[in-house]
Amino acid sequence: MCRGSISLLRVSASDLPFIMTTERGPNFERFVGRWSENEHRAALSSPEFAYFLGKRTGERPIGFVILRDLNDIHGNIGLMRIAVTHPGQGFGAGLVRATVDWVFQNALAYRLWLDVLEDNARAKHVYQSTGFVAEGILRGAYKLPDGNRKNLIRMSILQRDWRTFALIHPR
Repeated sequence: MCRGSISLLRVSASDLPFIMTTERGPNFERFVGRWSENEHRAALSSPEFAYFLGKRTGERPIGFVILRDLNDIHGNIGLMRIAVTHPGQGFGAGLVRATVDWVFQNALAYRLWLDVLEDNARAKHVYQSTGFVAEGILRGAYKLPDGNRKNLIRMSILQRDWRTFALIHPR
């Protein structure tokens, strides 16, 4: 189980090998997706995206986060991708909490949204345990590497819900 809080550190181009290795872990393409180095470099240089490494003090990175739509005029920021190096050890929940905190403390967002595969029970549990609420189903919206399609569930957390959640579930 993950102990201690996780900090978010801005990514530089020198961190791309870690990100690309992490998103190429077993079954990650099915659940997380992956980009080429050129796609990452383009997003990393765009003001619409923010990349972060998740770390605990004095330790190696445990994962990464990619946020999108940072300049959305309606205050809706998307959690595009999140991945940890060792799934199932509690790092994901800490990384999600750190991400939600950063979004509402620094980006002045109204809403943080994400899409999760309908059959990804572990991820749905993590998102729900950090205050996200299911909004609806995007039917057949995700194309798997083998060409099959899966439903996505759109989830979000609003800033006011984050504040309430933080009061009920202090760190």
